Amino acid sequence: MKLKTKNTNWPRLIAQWGVVAFILILAFLPDLTKINTPDFEAYCPFGGMQALGSYLLSEALSCTMTSAQIVMGILLFVGVLLFSKLFCSYICPVGTVSEWLGSLGDKLKIRFTIKGLADKLLRSLKYILLFITLYFTLQSNELFCKKFDPYFALASGFNTDVVVQFAIVSILLVVVGSIFIRLFWCKYICPLGAISNIFKFSLFFVVLLLVYIILLNLGITISYVWPLTIACVGGYGLELRSLKSKFTPLAKITRNESTCTSCQLCTKKCPQAIDVASLKTVKHVDCNLCGDCLLVCPVKGTLTINKQPKLKRLPVIATVILVLGGVLLGNVWEVPTIDLKWADHEVIEEASVFTMSGLKNIKCYGSSMAFANQMKRVDGVYGVATFVKHHRVKIYYDDTVLDEEKLQEELFTPQKVVLKTLPADVHQIYAISLQLENFFDSYDFNYLSYVIREKTDAVGMISEFACPVVVKIFFPEEIQDKTKLISLIESESYVMETTAGLQEIEMGYEAAVDPEYFTTTKSDYAKLMFTPFARTFNYRNEYTDDVIADYTLPMGDNGKVRNRLSYLVSHLSNDNGIVAFQTKLDENDKEVIEISYVDTITNIPDINGALLSDSLTITYSSGKTGKVKNMFDFSEEISDQSINK
Repeated sequence: MKLKTKNTNWPRLIAQWGVVAFILILAFLPDLTKINTPDFEAYCPFGGMQALGSYLLSEALSCTMTSAQIVMGILLFVGVLLFSKLFCSYICPVGTVSEWLGSLGDKLKIRFTIKGLADKLLRSLKYILLFITLYFTLQSNELFCKKFDPYFALASGFNTDVVVQFAIVSILLVVVGSIFIRLFWCKYICPLGAISNIFKFSLFFVVLLLVYIILLNLGITISYVWPLTIACVGGYGLELRSLKSKFTPLAKITRNESTCTSCQLCTKKCPQAIDVASLKTVKHVDCNLCGDCLLVCPVKGTLTINKQPKLKRLPVIATVILVLGGVLLGNVWEVPTIDLKWADHEVIEEASVFTMSGLKNIKCYGSSMAFANQMKRVDGVYGVATFVKHHRVKIYYDDTVLDEEKLQEELFTPQKVVLKTLPADVHQIYAISLQLENFFDSYDFNYLSYVIREKTDAVGMISEFACPVVVKIFFPEEIQDKTKLISLIESESYVMETTAGLQEIEMGYEAAVDPEYFTTTKSDYAKLMFTPFARTFNYRNEYTDDVIADYTLPMGDNGKVRNRLSYLVSHLSNDNGIVAFQTKLDENDKEVIEISYVDTITNIPDINGALLSDSLTITYSSGKTGKVKNMFDFSEEISDQSINK
């Protein structure tokens, strides 16, 4: 259909279609590229308002909140003050779909506009939903809107953050409501519409905010529930009183009464059904400054923005500037996910600051708190801040106790992994040792070990602290193509398979110096790669060594479930005579288990009975007990032990 530029607001249509197309690209990107995973809420301004409130309240951002959202939320506030609700008219996909469905309703002649008392009563719903959404977000530090947001539910394919029943109700309200009732979701349900209207009542909002801040600074403790309640009730009351905002936005539709022909085209064109033709200045709270009325007016200069005909394209220009500014600011500015200090203000002021980027294990609120708890145990560290978007940490420390290298060592965790079983006929191991830039944490180790396992015949890999970190990779045969191996290690990225599908991981490691090649014996390699497991229990320290006996069994194929040894130990501890459990290497460098027991309380047949039990009785940290299927099978090892005796 050919666009009639006189009557069609093509910049707004382009913006709306562009947003919808972008969302569809994000939605189908995993299927097209086989790489996960788009973030559909990354630049949501309503999520940003919730995130900002949560951050100010708890000084922390959860995993579902981002600095980019906060930037968009702040720009939403600025945009409403200056230009009205541009997000609603130009960007919001729910608003766009509501308008399209409304056009269908008009063609079928089944859509109507609610007026009078019913209109006023229904407007309360969005303020009620706003209160519920903000209350539970601030309580839980998680975006509550994701549970019911119709856009997020459909775009994400009803992911785990969505409450299906809530989302289905929301989708039905958008679809059915928009066809039969003019912009039903936007006018009566949308919490973003409610908070935008509160921003329009700028004097009320600013005074409320200032009073709350002043009271807090005076040491008066007031729950956030009170200003939230006043904002929602007050916003609804102001909307009921006049449906007009007095001072803001600064940009308003104005009508020249002397040139107006009273053709009513502007009123008929308005998506919100505002009677533009009867107003000198459009101050209606529902006006989104979409600009449709400006383009349909047949008399030049009659309908303008602030009586300035040249400002006709201001809404779309302002929208583009706000969005681009938000994207740029959101990518360069970051709110700390946590910012914790456990020393006095004076101590923090004198502390040195160490900053380190590229820590992939700093990825959310939970990992940030784990990092903070780790740093609290280090003498001389006074506080930390984390920035998950850039995987960056900031550490406040005493430079008379610690230096930067010591801090890095405290951050570093050496790791080792067996990549493949070493062939029995191999007696000499070939290895490469590298110092890698941009390689530090467990994620780096896991990523590189995945690549090495998939692309080479390497049997093991370890990391050791140094600046840069030392990585050693072990092979059963001499390395033939050393250049190819180095190129693989220095790959910029790699596509790995995860439980959620294929994921492209960033690597970018660089060998700082020429790698070293060396050989080692099979025995030394076995000792290097072995990680012992040891536990004591049932008051082991109260017994002297002369009453303790040891029972040793080969680990055998049970090494495959070695990560469940804690289950086995919990089960064995139910026998009061068993007081310790450990794994070690025997004289042939084979892993064995060693069970220590008091021979006057228990005996080997009882221990064997526990090992061969069909189920394991375990005690959880809460004190509760439960049973799980025994995943260990020592029957062959026990049988061989009996024969040898």
